[in-house]
Amino acid sequence: MQLLETSWTYAAILAISIGGLTLCDWRWKLVAFRNNNAKKATIITILVLLALFLAWDIAGILLGIFYTNPRYTLGLNIITPNLPIEEVFFLILLIYSVLIIDATTKRYYIARHKK
Repeated sequence: MQLLETSWTYAAILAISIGGLTLCDWRWKLVAFRNNNAKKATIITILVLLALFLAWDIAGILLGIFYTNPRYTLGLNIITPNLPIEEVFFLILLIYSVLIIDATTKRYYIARHKK
């Protein structure tokens, strides 16, 4: 169990999860892998929402609402001591997941109601 309590565990889980989402996206052409325009739109969407979420996080940190337990992070912080690099990867995972869920839901709905 000590393997699961290292500073690399959370970062590794996030990296594997983002890789899995990317693999699903590539396999079923859900979001970024539909065409070149979709790839650009996906990247822009992720970057814009990432900036908004990071601004939200920074505001929460400065107000003393959010904090980080350094025991479970790599120790690489950006902008403030309580904003670990893992938060960026978590937000990317969150945004990409929502995009994929939305595309999957739309595809399923269209397939079910195409009669």
